[in-house]
Amino acid sequence: MENLIGKSIENYRIVSVLGKGGMGIVYKAYDTKLDRYVAIKLLNSNVVDKDRFVERFKREAKNHAKLSHPNIVTVYGFIEYSNLLGIVMEYVEGESLEKVIDRQGRFNLSDVIYILKQLLQGIGYAHIKGFIHRDIKPSNIILNKEGVTKIMDFGISKSLYDNDMTKTGSKIGTVYYMSPEQIRGQDVTNKSDIYSIGCTIYEMITGLPPFDFTSEYEVMDAHLKKSPPKLSEKVAGIPEELEKIISKALQKDPNSRYSSCEEMLKDVQHLDKLITKINTSYFERIPQRSTKYKFFAISAFVGAGLFLILLMYFVIKQVDSILNSNEIEKFKKYSIQSLFSGNENKYNFTEINRLPSNILTNLNSISFSEDNSFATIVADSGYILNSFDGGNTWIKKNISSKINLSDVWTLKNGNTILVGDSSTILFGMKNLDSLISIPIEKGITFFRIKFNKNNVGFITGTKGTILKSLDGGQTWARTKTNTKEIIFDVDFFDEKTGFAVGWNGTILTTTNGGDNWYKIENDKTDNYLKSIDLTEKGYGLIVGGDGTILRTSDFGNNWEKINLSFSGGFQKVKFIDDEYCLIVGSRGMMLVSKDQGETWNVVDSKIFSNLNGLTVNSYGKIFIVGVNGMIFRIQ
Repeated sequence: MENLIGKSIENYRIVSVLGKGGMGIVYKAYDTKLDRYVAIKLLNSNVVDKDRFVERFKREAKNHAKLSHPNIVTVYGFIEYSNLLGIVMEYVEGESLEKVIDRQGRFNLSDVIYILKQLLQGIGYAHIKGFIHRDIKPSNIILNKEGVTKIMDFGISKSLYDNDMTKTGSKIGTVYYMSPEQIRGQDVTNKSDIYSIGCTIYEMITGLPPFDFTSEYEVMDAHLKKSPPKLSEKVAGIPEELEKIISKALQKDPNSRYSSCEEMLKDVQHLDKLITKINTSYFERIPQRSTKYKFFAISAFVGAGLFLILLMYFVIKQVDSILNSNEIEKFKKYSIQSLFSGNENKYNFTEINRLPSNILTNLNSISFSEDNSFATIVADSGYILNSFDGGNTWIKKNISSKINLSDVWTLKNGNTILVGDSSTILFGMKNLDSLISIPIEKGITFFRIKFNKNNVGFITGTKGTILKSLDGGQTWARTKTNTKEIIFDVDFFDEKTGFAVGWNGTILTTTNGGDNWYKIENDKTDNYLKSIDLTEKGYGLIVGGDGTILRTSDFGNNWEKINLSFSGGFQKVKFIDDEYCLIVGSRGMMLVSKDQGETWNVVDSKIFSNLNGLTVNSYGKIFIVGVNGMIFRIQ
């Protein structure tokens, strides 16, 4: 996207950049006709299905413009410029909840109630008008310099009365604030927004979201199965009434939550009356103090002693949490060189190098062509990285501002297939010179794509989905799985026998080449199973949540659990050859086995962020990708 600072689009003169994200760039602009500042969100319209995207964009802008409420950022209209589309909206001078939390740790109780009331009024108004936000989170709530709460980014909202725009199954929203029904790909209602409001308020009070895990899948699993720690366990002095309000908003079953924002608002207003007797909110006490970066000071009435006690409590809890979350640190760690050196080793890996990617988006998977001349990395927000020199350098491109791409596979003929959310299957000719969208049923998030030696392909996804292709990925058909659980990964011992793994410890097997799948009993774990890799000699490994490793040495007739006694999510497992195996996961976890997965050593990777995918190219170099644009090469 070209630099637009100083340029004019219609009657708007671009002044500065307000922010950048996966969906585009937000500019501050001056409206020369109406003599006011506005914010313009510009999105690149170079997408696979441009006509559909443009039409959808215009409809969403028009729908959002129908919302007129003091707690919702006003949309004025949309613009088209060159190859860009833009939403013109109210410019709010202020700070997001996310930035306030980052700066001061958390909010005081009076300010929480003050903001919550406005949030419920704004979202409740949108619900009455037939709109669901679907992505409520601290970064989408801004406080202007007068302390007014403004809800932003209805760009992914859908009209409840527009059936074409309310398809389920797309993973819309941010995982820390997503409702259980969003994670399952089920219908999203106003109660889903109420759940996200509960998550947001929980973080305002404690400084952390309800489920603060490093792995996305651990967070998703917690939303579905676990109860968050009580507010009173995190912060002293929380009223029981507030505990009940947040607890009701965070119920797993939508029918057990508040039926509407108005119902929740009544309880909050009742609580506010109790709070007011003790402590008047900052905004009512000092309305004239409106400095941009000082919305929320600790109430003067709070004594220094109480403040120190609370601060000590908060610090102790944080330190304790950090210490307890790093169980893997108890294990002896080995350098790559020490694990792959000596006459008995087949490989001579000596170091882990980080390669520049020039991107901060989460990288999810990597694939090389058979001759190593071409490689692809897929990422969130429609980003792709390509390499034409064996993975030494990477070139960024973007196919869409919304699609999160989860996996990629390069075939022997050079064709490449990419999969992701919103039922996305993209077919690319050699070197991805062009991309074709493969039509498939709507409402599915795809996670993994694999082809066997006979060029038969499989894709896994939500709603128990396993797709099969017999023509090199140009067409796909659903197989019979008899489950609605999320299926994360699939692999085969031979052309007939294979296994698939997924949510809640799900293990499926097939003996007819993947046309029919049957669930097998798994009494080893009910955690999510994220990755599977099998060899022609009958060895296989499955990895997943809480450090789960399952192993077979008899073509999957029996699976044993390898007990390593540490928590954390594993993301990918791969046999480097018939004996050597590698696992990567959260917080830079990297494990190596030299005996088909029977015993494991922890690598001192010097990496402390989540690792998502790995592959081995034809030259025997290992490539690993992770969050924040991280690419590592072991050589």
